[in-house]
Amino acid sequence: MPSQCQRQSLPANRTAFTLVELLVVIAIIALLLGILLPSLRAARIAANRTACQANLKQLARAWQTYLNDHDGRFYQGINANLNYGGWKGEQNWSPRPLNKYVDLPTEAPDSPSWARVFRCPSDRGGVPGTTLSAHQRFGTSYQTNILLIGQNQTGTRGIPSQLKPLHYEINQRLKNVTITSVSKPTNLLLIGDYGWVNQWMPKVPFRTEWHNKNYHHNLTFLDGHVEFLHVHKGLYVTSNYCVLPFQELYSLARQVQQEEPCD
Repeated sequence: MPSQCQRQSLPANRTAFTLVELLVVIAIIALLLGILLPSLRAARIAANRTACQANLKQLARAWQTYLNDHDGRFYQGINANLNYGGWKGEQNWSPRPLNKYVDLPTEAPDSPSWARVFRCPSDRGGVPGTTLSAHQRFGTSYQTNILLIGQNQTGTRGIPSQLKPLHYEINQRLKNVTITSVSKPTNLLLIGDYGWVNQWMPKVPFRTEWHNKNYHHNLTFLDGHVEFLHVHKGLYVTSNYCVLPFQELYSLARQVQQEEPCD
C-alpha cells in the first residue's frame, strides 16, 4: 500500500496548458499564418484585378454603343479622357456622356456609390498633389486614350523635341477622328486604369504600381478585349499594343519614340 507521502506526490488531473504547450500552439499558429497570408493576399489581388477587368469590359461595350449612336465619332472636349463618365468627383465635372450607356444619369450623380462600374478595386490614388483615389478625384478610376477622346489636340509644349513632329501630325487628324480612322482595333488601346496614360506619356510622374505590379495596367482595346499589360514609357507603337490610332503615322512614331527609363 502506498504511503501517505507517495499519495500526495501523484499528479492531479490537469485541465490547463503548461506554458511550454501554450508557446508551441502559438508558434504553430504563427507558422500557419505565415504560410497562408501571402496566398490570401495574392488571391485578393487577383480578385481585384478580375473585378477591374469586368468593369472595363462593360465600359468597352458602352463605348461601342456610344460610337454606334454618334456615327462612329469619338467624344471630344476638355478633359474628355477623364470626364467621359462616372460621378461628379472632387472636380465636379458634368455631364458625363457615357453614363447613359451604363444606366446612370448623364448629369453626373453626387454619390460615388452610383458609379461602381467606374471604380477599380485597386484604385488607391496616385493622383499628383492629392491623397485621394482617382475615383474620388475625377469620378472614375479609368482613363481613356487621349489620342481618341480628348480636346482635339495633344500637347506640343514640354515634350522632347524629337516628338514634336509626330504630335503635329497627330493634331492634324484628331478633330475628325472616327472609328473608321482606326485600321487595327485589336491593337489600339481605348481605356484602362488611371495612370496608364501617364505611364505611356514621356516625362510625366505618376504612381507606377496599380495591381501590385509596377508599370502594368488592365487595359481595354477598341475591339473590346481586355489584357493586363506592361505599358512602356514613351512608346506609341509596340508589338503588344498601339496608342496611336493612325496607322499612316506608325513609321514616324517608330522613328521618334524612345522608351524612357522606368525608375
